[in-house]
Amino acid sequence: MNKPMRLKLLFLLVGFGALALVVSSCRDADEIRRALEQHSIPGATYVGMETCETCHEETVKRYRLESHYGTSLQEGEKIVGEACESCHGPGSLHAENDGDKTKIIRYSPERCYACHVDKQAQFQLQFHHPVNEGQVTCMDCHQLHQSGPAVRPVTDVNRPDEKCFVCHKEFKGPFIFEHDAMREGCQICHEPHGGVYPKMLIADGDTLCLRCHWQPSTNTPSAIMGGIAHGNPGGNYYIGAGESCVDHHRSPHGSNTWRTFNR
Repeated sequence: MNKPMRLKLLFLLVGFGALALVVSSCRDADEIRRALEQHSIPGATYVGMETCETCHEETVKRYRLESHYGTSLQEGEKIVGEACESCHGPGSLHAENDGDKTKIIRYSPERCYACHVDKQAQFQLQFHHPVNEGQVTCMDCHQLHQSGPAVRPVTDVNRPDEKCFVCHKEFKGPFIFEHDAMREGCQICHEPHGGVYPKMLIADGDTLCLRCHWQPSTNTPSAIMGGIAHGNPGGNYYIGAGESCVDHHRSPHGSNTWRTFNR
């Protein structure tokens, strides 16, 4: 595919992505309510967080310190579900049946989408984690009731993206030759919810690499990077002329054999 065609295709993909965001974010209150009713417990009514606290004291105590505390669902001017029940749905049947887990909503993307409509749109793009397909849930990555900081300090033994490495173990390392970008976290290269680029990258091909690996001498005929000519006919590689960075640097997450991540 020639460059003009690739650009046209890219503009089309971005356009469809923007349209999906607009459509998803324009849902009115009645549509959100209908969607939530489809993912609710028939016959259950809202009982308030105080009822939840009688059995889930420690969870509620932590929840009061989280950003989701104070969330609510409204019908017009009336608040119909607050705090715990804004995510888990009405809890009367759950409370009346000794905490029967079948009488409460535990995981429901629709409950998350009621507030996070932008994420719902991302999951509709061509490259995404299979949440809508039911293979992954929001809670597989997000622990809403977990104590401690959302982003771990640098001195912590656990790395910032431990959740990613639960599934993507092959990229965790440790590697003899580390890619510095990994210290910033997976999201410096990947959009975890969904995007228009393969492997959920935040940019296409060499553009992604050049966001960091750009030097003043890159914009010259020789395009010196890392002491190696990447541009002129006498150089080693030809960026953008049928070859991509990953054609040579095949282990961008880290390597045990090559300092330049060739394999």
